Amino acid sequence: MTVRCLARVSLVWLLGCGSPAPEEPPTHTSGGESAAPTHGAEVFAVYVVVADPGAAALEEAAAPLREQALHVSVGELGCDEGAAEALGAAPEAHAVSVTFDTREDADAFAATLSEPPVGIARVTVRCAD
Repeated sequence: MTVRCLARVSLVWLLGCGSPAPEEPPTHTSGGESAAPTHGAEVFAVYVVVADPGAAALEEAAAPLREQALHVSVGELGCDEGAAEALGAAPEAHAVSVTFDTREDADAFAATLSEPPVGIARVTVRCAD
């Protein structure tokens, strides 16, 4: 079976040159910087939502996280090796996640969420470019 993965979405702030005093992008209060997932990287992922592909809950969860200057990923759990097993979910389920280099940063971010995350797992990123 071939697992098709959605492209990972990573928030990038673009600031125009020559503009007078650009506004600072909003930041999160997790105590650590989220990590941009790269193919083969081992990271700690905080799974905010797990849902069926195309579920409205995915974008509803991702939108406010993108506004916080976080590296937000939306895609199949199968793209994060070890995630489906750790979360007890099907590999073809989709998720919204934020990745971190350390478990401490992942835990600190999870503590800032208004709803507890589905879970936190150490995973190997397989579908990032």
